[in-house]
Amino acid sequence: MNQLAAMVGRHLAEAHRFIVFTDRPKPGRFRPPISEHQQLEVRDLEGGSLRGFFGKLRLFDQSLTGTDPFLFLDSTLVIRASLAPLIETGRSSNASVIGVRDWNYPILNSSVLWCRPDPHTQTVWDSWQQGRYADVAFPGDQNVIFHVFNDQAPAALTYWPEGLVSSYKVLRKLARRDPTAAQRQLEASCILKFHGRPKPNEVLHPWRYPRATILRHPLHPRLWSYLADDIRAHWR
Repeated sequence: MNQLAAMVGRHLAEAHRFIVFTDRPKPGRFRPPISEHQQLEVRDLEGGSLRGFFGKLRLFDQSLTGTDPFLFLDSTLVIRASLAPLIETGRSSNASVIGVRDWNYPILNSSVLWCRPDPHTQTVWDSWQQGRYADVAFPGDQNVIFHVFNDQAPAALTYWPEGLVSSYKVLRKLARRDPTAAQRQLEASCILKFHGRPKPNEVLHPWRYPRATILRHPLHPRLWSYLADDIRAHWR
């Protein structure tokens, strides 16, 4: 989380609050911001009632977040360029939520969200709390978010322009057959998202984590630590 705060500070020039939502709000756990235009705030998710990914659903509870629009970022990503395009897109949109089109399934990916708290967003949290969809088996938080919006307010959910947020695994797969196209997509991205494995630290040390790196492309050594230099440059 300290790395994420530092990346945001470098890539968001305007004054802002970096709010950490955590179920472990221990004093001293997070470093003070290194950017003068960044203020750090820690808010307790009141962990225990929501397990795993589902803690993210509290982002739709205005009693926790307040009513100001905000940009949410997962911790498992690398910010490699200015966040201004995301902020501008969010501020100019009337949507309640802007998210990433998932790379594997026809649903929302909740790794990078613009949330404009309103009755539609609050319904996500209220529906979960009230067990309105108790008969549905949800693999994770983004399935809940997508289901509620699709059921109750489909027009209030939209997606980031294509290419602003890229998937590490998708780029690595593309780089195997077309390195030039993969590099072009990378350079157009603000954010590089790591979903599943490998994580950024695993890419930097492939011999420690061979199952997620070397064994994924055993005959292509250039992919074992794919984008390691880019990760080192930005993930700090």
